[in-house]
Amino acid sequence: MKAIGNNLIVDMTKQGISETKGGLFLAEKQREDIRYAEGTILSAGSNVIGIKKGDVIYFDKNNTHQIEIKKEIYQIVNMAHVVVVL
Repeated sequence: MKAIGNNLIVDMTKQGISETKGGLFLAEKQREDIRYAEGTILSAGSNVIGIKKGDVIYFDKNNTHQIEIKKEIYQIVNMAHVVVVL
């Protein structure tokens, strides 16, 4: 699989379950207070600068699209929505 243009194909890092101060357990998708998600680049489009395959990034999870390939779900992220490259 290969990303095109300014797009990135990202494998999101699994966050698991977290506990609030009040003792409630929240699933990963229930954490609305966290805007950015972590993931690993699987493919970078030809117009992407400064990010390459294997980099770990943080991106705005509210501005992504999901794609399912061979029963695996990946995130499609535009380069403009990347905020940190580790």
